[in-house]
Amino acid sequence: MRDLFRLSRYHWLFLFMVMALCAFLTAFLSFQLINVAMANLDFLLRHGLMGIADGGLLQFLSILAKGFLIVLFYFGFKGIEAELLQRWRNPRQK
Repeated sequence: MRDLFRLSRYHWLFLFMVMALCAFLTAFLSFQLINVAMANLDFLLRHGLMGIADGGLLQFLSILAKGFLIVLFYFGFKGIEAELLQRWRNPRQK
């Protein structure tokens, strides 16, 4: 299982495609998260405690979970980027 996360064993093209997917998902989820967070904030400010009882707290927790997922995709992007840059700078190393 540990060998699965060793990026040096994968082909550069596969890593580049996964990096592009991570970048897309980070951007898409971030844009979606901003819209949902603003709507949730407006809902909670309008309805107060009743809004929390009607599901505002559950929606807030889902916003936090999406934020965590965005951070994971961003870290995946940066990790793959670092691996590809290291390969580019030292092409003879394996």
